Amino acid sequence: MFNNKKFLLLFSAHFFSAFGDAILFVILLSMLQTLGGTGVDTSLYFLFSALPVLLFGLHIGAFVEAKPLQKIMVSSDAIRIVLLLLFYYISYFQNKSVLIIYVLIFLITLVNAFFTTSSASLIPHIIDSQSIPKANGLFRIINMTGKLIAYSFAALLFKFGFTIYESLLVVTIFYFASLLTVFFIQPAYQNNIYISEKAPLVNSIKEGLLYIKKDRIIFRLFIIFFLGWMVGSAIDIYLISYLKVIYGKGAEYFFLFTTPTILGIVIGSLISPFLYNNLNKKYGFLISLFAFSFAILCFALKLPLPLLQFLLIVGGVSQGILNIFVVSYLQTNVQGTHLARVFSVYHIISVGGGIPGYLLFGYLIDLIGIISLGFILSAYLLIIGIACLLILPSMETTK
Repeated sequence: MFNNKKFLLLFSAHFFSAFGDAILFVILLSMLQTLGGTGVDTSLYFLFSALPVLLFGLHIGAFVEAKPLQKIMVSSDAIRIVLLLLFYYISYFQNKSVLIIYVLIFLITLVNAFFTTSSASLIPHIIDSQSIPKANGLFRIINMTGKLIAYSFAALLFKFGFTIYESLLVVTIFYFASLLTVFFIQPAYQNNIYISEKAPLVNSIKEGLLYIKKDRIIFRLFIIFFLGWMVGSAIDIYLISYLKVIYGKGAEYFFLFTTPTILGIVIGSLISPFLYNNLNKKYGFLISLFAFSFAILCFALKLPLPLLQFLLIVGGVSQGILNIFVVSYLQTNVQGTHLARVFSVYHIISVGGGIPGYLLFGYLIDLIGIISLGFILSAYLLIIGIACLLILPSMETTK
């Protein structure tokens, strides 16, 4: 697969883009703290980073479906560069405020949604279907390791005396590298050449949703994925609170839980291509749900920390498998004419699925305590796993 020049270019572009995004995330949070941002301000920052996909995800999928994919990715990189330069000028020479940071993270995330949807839709065009799980595994690994490296890189920038504004210019370099890399992926690919650009976008959205509804596997898969991801994507709140309540440690010790989880995700991403081609896809979801159910149960039982860390590695492995199985199944079974619209729904669930958890977990921890909530979350995931076993039909790849 690494002999495929187009894949190498897309892989590199994805890395440059993700690396720039991660550095920008740290820079803007640091700027927020410098301006005296409170806990509420930080929560709003995360909210504004999630809103674009929730509000416009369906529209983005329908828009991408009818346009050349590389053109959208190049345009996304160019717009991000312009936004950063405008932010640099406004905040440095005109006005420094929390509101400007919110506006920037909202717009950057909105543009990123065009880039990621196009990137996911481009993969089936440039590699064969048998290589798609391996490609997604590599993309998942580069996302996780790239973020870790980028966070450290951002810290080094500040350590070596780079100001926030000089660091912003570094981010533009990575976006420009992504732009150049995508530019050399030829020829241009488009999912659906039959969609008229004059056709109302809302009609394309309705058609995409109807396609999902008619496909009983994908429709049920999205329901199960959403119900499970409500806990999976918001589990950080539970783990941070667990550290404080059980061990008396602050969020700066969160690495005790994140490190084994990320290690597990990388391992899961490495083995998932083999499992995907030799295992009924349905069981990939069951593994994740049951593994996290058992891990959270052990947290509620207050088992020794080394054992909990090992279980987080296992949970990370299952999470890596889950992600690769979902993405690969969609890419190998959804018609190319609907792929971007289906992926837009997937991205909405990935981003927005955790919001109910974020809203509920903090309240429930104060109401019933961290241990009781652990038992409830474990039982909930177990029930979702049983539902997955009962309502999901066989998911052998048919394409």
